[in-house]
Amino acid sequence: MFIKNNSRGLTASEIKFIAIVCMLIDHTASMFVYASEQPLLYGTMRFIGRVTAPVMCFFISEGYHYTHNLKKYFLRMGVFAVISHFAFMYSHQGSFFAIGKESVIATLTMCLLCIHIYNAPRVKTALKFPLIVLIACLCQYCDWGSQAVIFTMCFELARGNRKNQIIAYSISALAYVFPIVLSIARDTGTPKINLFVLGVFLPSLLLSLYNGEKGGGKYSKWVFYIFYPAHLIILGFIKFKYWS
Repeated sequence: MFIKNNSRGLTASEIKFIAIVCMLIDHTASMFVYASEQPLLYGTMRFIGRVTAPVMCFFISEGYHYTHNLKKYFLRMGVFAVISHFAFMYSHQGSFFAIGKESVIATLTMCLLCIHIYNAPRVKTALKFPLIVLIACLCQYCDWGSQAVIFTMCFELARGNRKNQIIAYSISALAYVFPIVLSIARDTGTPKINLFVLGVFLPSLLLSLYNGEKGGGKYSKWVFYIFYPAHLIILGFIKFKYWS
């Protein structure tokens, strides 16, 4: 069911809050639950965690069209991408200055750039697709990789019709999980625990409940930006100081 009445359904702030909780569950599992010892718990928590990135891709598209100042939007994303880099490294390697993949905030910043290129009248039509592909390739060095760009562009290309957005996203999600499921079915050594990727279909249900309202308060937009690096630092501290 697709919510059309703004008095029903979930606001953007409510959906983002759900996504934040799902992210915390996912990162807790990846850092503290051992798949080999507790496969059901691990798989369930990671399954739930597949909600967050696609939902944020959706709201990157929404944010681009609703922001009052695109330059400030890019600046905010860029600043928190830098901050989150250090938090991401710390949570994964125990050092703020380690080298590795960039965080999902960097990925979402790249997704925002792709949307801008797609909509920018100054960018020649013939250059738009190659530039977006190039950025998607660069995202392979970031969390969620090029798949985040694909999710975002599906939301963007079908924008204006929520049903079509969810259908487009669901098709891209199917293309994402199909090789993994096929590999497991063929028993090629791919761990069956990897079936948690099927959780990428959960955002389809969640976004179908979106009522188009912003919701929240004046500073609601800052919650995800602040929570993301903060929770990584806290989890990383617990992991490397007390858990390892």
